[in-house]
Amino acid sequence: MVAAPQLILMRHADAVPAAIGGQDFERALSKLGHEQARQAARRLAAAAAPIGRILYSPAQRTATTAQIVATALELPDAALVADPALYAASAATILAAIAGAHGGVQVLLVVGHNPGLSELAEELSGLQGHLPTAGFQRCALDADAWQALAPATAQAPR
Repeated sequence: MVAAPQLILMRHADAVPAAIGGQDFERALSKLGHEQARQAARRLAAAAAPIGRILYSPAQRTATTAQIVATALELPDAALVADPALYAASAATILAAIAGAHGGVQVLLVVGHNPGLSELAEELSGLQGHLPTAGFQRCALDADAWQALAPATAQAPR
């Protein structure tokens, strides 16, 4: 019996504040953010099902978070997929990106931004809450295929 696909929604790790006149897109991870990303990677590595692909926003803080996780999990470069649509995306936009770029993997990690990620986690699993920096929500999917992913089609782990 093949296990149901899993979706992991992860918020980027802590970032430095935007510089006066600076661009939000270019915000780097703080020292704390680097440590948060490494700790999250350790927790993700301890899970039973290995991550097959990381879909991430190309903003600097999300790209760095995704790279730290990928390196810790020893994922090949091909497992990392940047999607510009994920930058400051709504839940609906994130869902559409997942449907278009899941790659048929068993476990997909999406690294992005709030509030869209927290909203999507709530829509999929019914769990309310705000994803903290480097926080993640793992959802076991009820859907038979990634394209069928829709609100209330996932279950949070027990």
